[in-house]
Amino acid sequence: MKRDFRLIDQNMLDKEHFPVQAVFNMVSDERFIQIIEGISEGRGFGENFGACVFPDDLDEYDIATGGIFEGVEFGLHSGEEVVIDYVTLYKYLQIISSSFIEDYPDKQETLNKLLNKYKQKYNIE
Repeated sequence: MKRDFRLIDQNMLDKEHFPVQAVFNMVSDERFIQIIEGISEGRGFGENFGACVFPDDLDEYDIATGGIFEGVEFGLHSGEEVVIDYVTLYKYLQIISSSFIEDYPDKQETLNKLLNKYKQKYNIE
């Protein structure tokens, strides 16, 4: 059975990470692999009511107005946002990928490659 949500409350590492949960739960199954591929390359993404942003996604205006941060920012259109480090994001990627693989076991190899690419990019042990 396909899930409505990939990140549930019990999976959250910190209750303040709600924007991470909300943004990932907005991603459709059809876009999931594409989103993880972008993340593995350090590119964020936007959904209807939120976004995931890497520092390299920032433009000159963002930088000039003090938008610089270390890690990955998840924000909701409501204004709620959180910045998490690359290791924490990797932990969430593992959780949501495991959930996705339960529904789409034929995508396991693809997701494993993308997660390994992310690990290498951000030197995660």
